[in-house]
This record gives sequence, structure tokens and C-alpha cells, in this order.
Amino acid sequence: MKYFINIVAFLAVMLLVVSCKDEFFTIDGTFADGGTQNIRIMYVTDYETLQSEWVTMADGHFELTGMNQDWTVVYIVNNRKDIIARAAVKDGDEIEIAGSMADPYHVAVEGNDATEEWNRFMIENAALYMMPDRTQLNQAIEKYVNSNPDRISSTLLLLNDYANISGTTDVDTLFKRISMEARPAGLVNNYFALSQQLDKEKSDKNIPSVMLYNSEDTITTITMARFKATLLYFWDKKDSQRREAIKDLKELYSRHGGDKGRLQIVDIMMSPDSTRWKKTLEGDSTRWKHYWAPGGALSRNLVNMSIEGTPYFILTTSVGKQLYRGSSLSDAIEATDKQMQ
Repeated sequence: MKYFINIVAFLAVMLLVVSCKDEFFTIDGTFADGGTQNIRIMYVTDYETLQSEWVTMADGHFELTGMNQDWTVVYIVNNRKDIIARAAVKDGDEIEIAGSMADPYHVAVEGNDATEEWNRFMIENAALYMMPDRTQLNQAIEKYVNSNPDRISSTLLLLNDYANISGTTDVDTLFKRISMEARPAGLVNNYFALSQQLDKEKSDKNIPSVMLYNSEDTITTITMARFKATLLYFWDKKDSQRREAIKDLKELYSRHGGDKGRLQIVDIMMSPDSTRWKKTLEGDSTRWKHYWAPGGALSRNLVNMSIEGTPYFILTTSVGKQLYRGSSLSDAIEATDKQMQ
């Protein structure tokens, strides 16, 4: 009888442990080159609440426990705000991460099918992730989504990795190809809430200057100090609406005094082909200066700006405070006009 009671007690304890375990998720990570430092963990719960905390990594190892009943994306960020690992989780998941902080495209992540498939895609396409031109990565994601419409990993790729650039399929069109079960509302809503928070943090950072190649093939420093407003215009040779954008920007430039005014327009080409760049400039007939970032969004002096495809616009004050960042030319012009009043 005593033996029976002990067995019942043991099973009750195990049941309690399992039920409690289902009420949170865990992440156990090891980075061979991590050493001892603080890293940041970011995710959103309940569609709106940002969970952001600094976790101490000791000898390359860290642990995290979190709670979220529905799916959410967790970003693990170093002290330079670079994403070094990520996972999609919900309560009950146990995630294991192993790799090198210096090579985030080859980090091993295990724990649930969605995260493992998402991570496997990144490892298999690491070379595409490292390209400044996101066209080939977009094409690989489109192919994956079309072949895997019933996988949550398809939703993760569209939300996190698909770049909004000209010449590619509209994101909404691709989303409609994914089954409702593979794009849970919680995952989508939590991601957009996290994305908005990250965008806010990017906009809080001042950009007092930037160093780039100019059209004379020399490296020069662009400063904002002498101007009431500086509009950074990032573009790619594939942008189909560039002619229309140039026309509107010319009008904006003239409206605020042209070369003698307090508005600076910084025209930055993001493609590696400098010959094509100079030919394009000949047809633009613009009076402002032109610059070139051969490494695109991954150029050394632009990577921290987090340029999300082209065209892209950032408006700053004379001290580099960001007033607008995004892909809408009309919104950028409206913000510029307001600043120049």
C-alpha cells in the first residue's frame, strides 16, 4: 500500500512539473566566442507588451525563461544592437542555441519545427543573406513560400527576412498563399509590435555624419550641421519609380532655396555597379551631390542605420536627430516641408 501511495505521489509531482513547464518557454544558448558580457532579449507578448531585458552571458552561456501563450518572435541582440540569434516560441517550448556571435547566419537553433525550419533556411542561404542586394534572397523566400504554404516557417520568412524592394512580389500577395493555420494571428501581431519598437529605437539614434564615396570616386564625410534639414535618399538601379522620385525631390529642393537654401539632399546609390550609377546621374540633371555605397545596406558606414530595402528615406535635423525614416516619398517630403517652416 505504501509503495502504491509513493508511486501516486511521484506521478502527481511529475504531472505538476509538466503542467508548470507548459506555462513558460526556455532558451538555453552557448556562443563559443561569447565570453562574459550582457546581451539583450526582446520579444512581444499579448500583441503589444514589449519584453526587453539584459541577460548576463557567462563564459559564452546564457539562459532565459519567458511566458507567452501564443507564438512570438524572440530576438537575441548584442550590445551593438546586432541580432545574433532568433527563434519563434510559445509556452512549453525549449529552445537550444549554439554557434558564434561573429557568424549569425550559421547559428544552430533547435526546439520546434517552425524555428528549426526557419533557421535551416537561413543556414542554407547564408550567402544570400550577406548580399547587399536582397533580390536573390527574396526569390529564394518566394520559392520556399510557394512550396511550403502550410508551414509557419513561411510566415516567419516573410515577416523577418523578405525585403520590400521594387521588382518583387507584394508581401500581402505572398501572405495570401499561406494557409490560415500557418500564419497564426498572435505571431503576426506580436511581430509587428516588436518591429515598431525596433523602428522607434532606430529613429532615436542621431546621425550627425556619414562617410561615403562621392561621384569623383573619393571618400568624403557628409555632415548635417550646416543645414536645417538633411534628407537621405537611398536608391537602387532597379527602382522603377526613380524618375518620378527625382522630379518630386527637385521640386522640394527648389521650394526650400536650392543650392543656397538650408535643405541638403543626400542622394545615395546602393548598388555595386558604379558605371551604371554615373550613367544614371547624367540623366537625372540634379544639382545636389551624389554618393555611392558599394556594399549597400551592409556598407560599413550604413549598417547601423538598418536600411530596409529601397527606395528609403531618412530625414534629420542639423544635429542628426531623425524626424522621419521609411519608404514613403510623400511622407518624407511632408516631414521635410514641416521641418523647413
